[in-house]
Amino acid sequence: MELQEWQNLSEEQKNRYSQELAAHLPQSVIFKGLRFYPDGGPELSIAIFEYGGALFSLMPGGEVQVGYEASNFHPTDEQIESFQNSSEEYEIDRDIYSYVQSVTTPPRKVTISPMLVEIQPTKIGFEPIGSDELKIQNLLKDFPQSSSVNRGNRYGFEGGKDGAVAAWQIISKTQEEITTELAAQGLRLLTFDEWEYACAAGNTTLFRWGDFCPSDFYPTDNRADWTLHLQPNLFGLHIAQNPYDCEIISEKYRFRGGDGGCFICGGVGFFLGWLTLATAYWEPELLEYCDEDISGNIMRRVIPLPY
Repeated sequence: MELQEWQNLSEEQKNRYSQELAAHLPQSVIFKGLRFYPDGGPELSIAIFEYGGALFSLMPGGEVQVGYEASNFHPTDEQIESFQNSSEEYEIDRDIYSYVQSVTTPPRKVTISPMLVEIQPTKIGFEPIGSDELKIQNLLKDFPQSSSVNRGNRYGFEGGKDGAVAAWQIISKTQEEITTELAAQGLRLLTFDEWEYACAAGNTTLFRWGDFCPSDFYPTDNRADWTLHLQPNLFGLHIAQNPYDCEIISEKYRFRGGDGGCFICGGVGFFLGWLTLATAYWEPELLEYCDEDISGNIMRRVIPLPY
């Protein structure tokens, strides 16, 4: 099922196709119906499936365009000014166009198979524990005014508006362990190209929502007047939303969807802070920061389809 073919189907045909597809999948995979994404702007109805309490969307495939051509970029004056300020401070010897091209993958055609893709990624190695655990109680005493604390990337808590506390401990995980665990369930991770297509959902702009990004705050700042990066994309996926969240893929030591917060933490400027959420963003230099333990990063499961 190719994307254009899926778009041309009526709602009745999409429902029938999805029901027939579910009949060829394990009984644990359940077709839940069609949903429209996103709210406002262009919309695409996507088939939603449930597996083990998590939701997956049907991602059509086919020959698709991925990568980014920086010559098509039309930055605003504010984006250019933000980049120039950063380039002067950090001695970046490039203009905004050549820099964007240097940190994004080149335009290319790839063939993608249809698949079911997990809508919400999960934190790797995060294991829920009771808030009555002594180490959590000690944290609550040490940080009584905090709504979220992560102690040494090993355990922490997050408080809800209703006063409830969700606590966790982080278990070390390696790429091999994750891959083996998924394979035992008939699941896998997205590949490098699949992730890019899943993020873009057919768009060829710098970001999955367009070329524009704010020039006076970072994506991690809580601003009610700009939430496009927090909305699901046309495939219904919550993806490339927070630069601190690096998403693992099937290729070892390759992360997508962020830089681990390096740019923002380093205060390099708003445009560069947003650039790490660009669909085709990828910097091989980040490999030097990789470790065997990938806990704390995020992962997204894929259910391969029989046809």
